[in-house]
Amino acid sequence: MQNGTIYDVIILGGGPSGISCALECRDSNLSHIVLEKERCFGGQLHEVPGPIPNLPAGNSAAGGKELAWQLMEHALANRCNLKSNSEVVKILEQDLGSDPDTLEVETTGGDLYKGRSIYLATGARYRKPSFKNQERFKDFLHYRHYVDESLFIDKRVVIAGGGDSAFYAALARADVAKSVTILHRSERFRARPDLLELVKKDSRIKIFTNKEIFSLEGDSKLDSCTVRDSRSGTTSSIPADIVYTKFGYSPNSELFEGILERTDSGHVLVDENLSTSKPGIFAGGDLVRPGFDRITVAFAQGTLAVRSIRDFLEKRL
Repeated sequence: MQNGTIYDVIILGGGPSGISCALECRDSNLSHIVLEKERCFGGQLHEVPGPIPNLPAGNSAAGGKELAWQLMEHALANRCNLKSNSEVVKILEQDLGSDPDTLEVETTGGDLYKGRSIYLATGARYRKPSFKNQERFKDFLHYRHYVDESLFIDKRVVIAGGGDSAFYAALARADVAKSVTILHRSERFRARPDLLELVKKDSRIKIFTNKEIFSLEGDSKLDSCTVRDSRSGTTSSIPADIVYTKFGYSPNSELFEGILERTDSGHVLVDENLSTSKPGIFAGGDLVRPGFDRITVAFAQGTLAVRSIRDFLEKRL
């Protein structure tokens, strides 16, 4: 155990929701520690390449990386307790040792942290594709935001997806690519209306609906995609030098299997107070609800969770 300290709140995840929770803990005089598995704090903010116009605070033109650094600096300036490179590998059951009202987490380094409550803000990760011949052409298949732009110069780029990320990617790649094609499996897009309008007005970008990539084709390098119509089942071929997939996110909830109730999609179930199925464990951000992957939602839930945590701790006094 770390110096025998028992924290009021152990926060797993150093993204917007975790940092927001830490700041509120500090304001509420709750002892806490934020355990972030990566070297840098900020979570998925590091994958947001451009402006964040729907963030009603600060510089909306700042990119995700800049915002991530600002969050960390703000948290440190307010004396929040942050620890990076600390991946949690186990949450131990309650009624441990001599103190039945505590929870314990263990990191990859073998460190044990004990707390009276836990806030889960482990976020989500990119959902990877599963195409035929995917492994063979893995060097021509990308799904992260930050990819070397030189790879797209004068290339035929096919983007699969129908959300904000897919449309952001299409607008960015159109500046350097030979051609950009968006494929979406339905006729209804999840992207914001303003992004959809921008893409539709851009003559450099083609959009095909009800189309899914079935396989990747070529000899020594990628040359085309075999595409299947999601309505008729018929297939066709689309030229492609690079395929860029934006299939949304999967929650980082595997650690909680068998401990907490989860949805079929793997998201952790919480009530209106952000309480999970286990007393003393709360959760928020992308981990708990699909379709609301907004930074402002993550901020708000990190703050709201502390109110619920305070009520929980006060009842145990």
